[in-house]
Amino acid sequence: MPSRASWPGWRCGSCTAAAPAAERPTSGSPMQLISARLRDYRLHRELDLRFDRRLTLITGPNQSGKSTLAEALHRVLFLPARSGGALLEAMRTDPFVADPRVELVLRSGGGDWTLRKRFAGSRGSVTLQDPSGRSFKGDEAEEALARLVGTAAVARNRSAAEQLRERWGHLWVWQGSSSANPLERSAAAYDHDRLVERLQAGTGPTVQSALDLSVSESIEARWSAIHTPGSASRAPQVRKGSPLAAARQAARDASDELAAIEGLIREQQQEQETCERAGAALARLAAAWPQRQQEQRDLQQRQETCRSLQQAIGLEEAALKALGQQLQQPLADREQLRSQLRRREALEAELAPQARALETLRGEQAQRQQALDRARTELETLRRRAAELRGDALRLEQRHRHATALRQQRGLAERLSAIGRLQGELEQLEKDLARLPAIDAGAVERLRTLQQQHDTARARAEAMAAGLEVLQAGLSVRLDGRPLEAGSRCTLSQAGLLEVGDAVAIRLLPGGGGSIEAAKKELEAAAAALARGLDAGGVASVEAAATTERRRSDLLAQRERLLEQRGSDDAAALKHRQERVQEQIEALPEHPEDEAAMDRDPEARLIQLEQELQQARSERDQAQAAAERQAGLASQAERALEEGRRAIEAADAGLAQARDQLLQTRTRIDEVLTRAGSLQELEAAVQQLETQRTAAEGRLAGHRRELAALDPEDLARRAQELTREIGAMQEQQRQAEAARIRAESRLQGNGSRDLQAEREQKQAQLEACGQEQQRLETEANVLSLLRRLLEEERNAMASRYTAPISERISAYLAPVFAEVPRADLSYDARNGFGDLGWRRGGEAAFPFAVLSTGAREQFAAALRLAMAEVLAEAYEGCLPLVFDDAFAACDPERQQGVHRMLRQAADRGLQVIVLSCDPERSALLEAATRIELGS
Repeated sequence: MPSRASWPGWRCGSCTAAAPAAERPTSGSPMQLISARLRDYRLHRELDLRFDRRLTLITGPNQSGKSTLAEALHRVLFLPARSGGALLEAMRTDPFVADPRVELVLRSGGGDWTLRKRFAGSRGSVTLQDPSGRSFKGDEAEEALARLVGTAAVARNRSAAEQLRERWGHLWVWQGSSSANPLERSAAAYDHDRLVERLQAGTGPTVQSALDLSVSESIEARWSAIHTPGSASRAPQVRKGSPLAAARQAARDASDELAAIEGLIREQQQEQETCERAGAALARLAAAWPQRQQEQRDLQQRQETCRSLQQAIGLEEAALKALGQQLQQPLADREQLRSQLRRREALEAELAPQARALETLRGEQAQRQQALDRARTELETLRRRAAELRGDALRLEQRHRHATALRQQRGLAERLSAIGRLQGELEQLEKDLARLPAIDAGAVERLRTLQQQHDTARARAEAMAAGLEVLQAGLSVRLDGRPLEAGSRCTLSQAGLLEVGDAVAIRLLPGGGGSIEAAKKELEAAAAALARGLDAGGVASVEAAATTERRRSDLLAQRERLLEQRGSDDAAALKHRQERVQEQIEALPEHPEDEAAMDRDPEARLIQLEQELQQARSERDQAQAAAERQAGLASQAERALEEGRRAIEAADAGLAQARDQLLQTRTRIDEVLTRAGSLQELEAAVQQLETQRTAAEGRLAGHRRELAALDPEDLARRAQELTREIGAMQEQQRQAEAARIRAESRLQGNGSRDLQAEREQKQAQLEACGQEQQRLETEANVLSLLRRLLEEERNAMASRYTAPISERISAYLAPVFAEVPRADLSYDARNGFGDLGWRRGGEAAFPFAVLSTGAREQFAAALRLAMAEVLAEAYEGCLPLVFDDAFAACDPERQQGVHRMLRQAADRGLQVIVLSCDPERSALLEAATRIELGS
């Protein structure tokens, strides 16, 4: 909340200076609403009404326009006629017919003022006629209205809707906001300054004298010239441009300049040190330079020796590689010759056994061919015998199928006759079932469930608590998924699911899930559901339903037995099957002897045919088995012949391959001998080359040992390090020389200024600035102390402001509560009224926010009436208050007390206007004028 010092026309809590004229009422003028007329304002096409001087009651059902009326009265006072946007759209009728117009007659200054506004955006108009008949229009009328009501209209901008709530917020109680604390809104919403002014006027000797006021204003002005106002979240700061701020800045500038001079002095000292360090570095580098040059020459000489050895090693390695290449072919020839000689001996040893084995295989193959010819002759004989027996068996099968078809035809005829009889019995059962109600086991179970629910609801209505104890559990018992063992006990305080085994689930609702009233409603609902279930099933009770279901189940079971006896085929299907059997009989050859035998004894004839058929099949199968066995022997002989052929081919191929390999081996031996001479000559050439290679390897090893002793990698690394060291020394020499030149140049440039004298001058200047800053800081602290003491004194006087309001609140609450509560209220010169609390007897104070909704409504109404009564002293004792459904949460036993509180306010001179949608409660309010909307 901004400080009171930032509000226009503000004075401290003890001052009596007047507010600006646009925010003050005409001196000594009462403020009273006489009549109102609404035209085309939202719900109201045309509405005229007059208000009583004391108490007016306006009633009507919801959506009858009561809140619209309260809004129209408020907006005609505080909303400019040329306002537009969402505010204007909300005031128009739907559908739009004409611009909203409001006319309000006010009584002030002993006469009636007539205010007329037409809300039409930029086309809007306003006129205000005073008691003498003089009229004001446009902006002149708005200004005159502001002077009349003591508050200016809201600005025509986007925040107009929010600003409207601030106008007469303590006198206008909007629907839904009656339980809010009026002091939590801005100070303008409850006319803080004028309220303090009236409270000061009643304190008598505590008003400040002219001298006190002059001193207070002088201290405040001098403090404000140095400090910013600050806020609730930010402490006051030193004001920019003030002498104290200038002194602080001058002290900071003098300190910065002194620090700059001292920095230059430090830089001069650093440059001198730099010049000395550079000279010492150049001397060290000049002493170390010859040693580094000698080390470099020694390294170069050793590196040259390493390069010579590396060249010699390269030559020896090339020679050794050439000897190795020369030795490869003789070694390969010697190895190949030795290998081929061994292979020739092995092949010559294998040829004779392979030739003998081939001759043996050819003799055995002739015997296998003779055995195959004998097997094929026997197989042909057996196959002819099997064909003859298959023909005999086929003829017997046809005779058996013919006899079987005859028997089926006669059986189907008997079946068709039986089906006709069973169909008659089924039709009679269907008639019996049709006479019974269509109820099944599921319907009976549902009726039993409804009956159980009815009994449960009745039991729940009788006892609202439930406990659960498992005495014995043959199956698993779970409550909300948690297993219960035998002997366990629990108390249910909320609904739960009890499961017994896998087929039973019971919902447990302790206390019926609600109050006794809810249990009664549940019982009535269960009874109605049971009645509907019985009516739907066409039975009088659950027992009758069970009896009917059993009778119906018996008839259905009897029907199932008849259907089972009848089978799955109907008469048409059996007739069709009979026709197909006749077609089979006609398709088979006729056997008159079988038909005659079937007429005499069909079963005996079928048995005889089956025996003959089995005998024919047995002989046929035996012949086929013998032919198959002989076929297997023939196949076995063929496989043996084929295996012998493949063995001969393999042996012949192996012999030919061995001969080819022997020929190839002899050819390779001849090639090696042609190229290298004899084996002895080849051995001598290999020995000579290996001797030369051994000598070359010895020389190469000696060179490598010499090179390893020199360690060329370490020489290269040392050479690189030495090169870097020499380069670094050169760079250090260059940098030291450059640093010395720069330092000498800077020292010569700084020698033109006396830095020590400048430092002493800046130190004296900083000391003078510090003394001036200290003086101003002391003055600012003294002003802050005086201002705080004055504020504490004003706050000490706060009880003189809060006591009149607290006493009036208690007076208004006396008719409502048997034990009259005492209001706690604080006042702060900066933050205004606050800390609204409720205290009864010796109890601790309760903050307003923790009270019940009804108590907050009554407490807030008493506070509004108390403030209005204090403010009414500036309006010849009369101010209007509008309550729009402000006591909706009031307990019935306190309603009469609320009415007495309102009548008490009217008796004390206030004009009370109550809007209510509750006809029963409003009927108890004794009002001089009653207005019914929507009638």
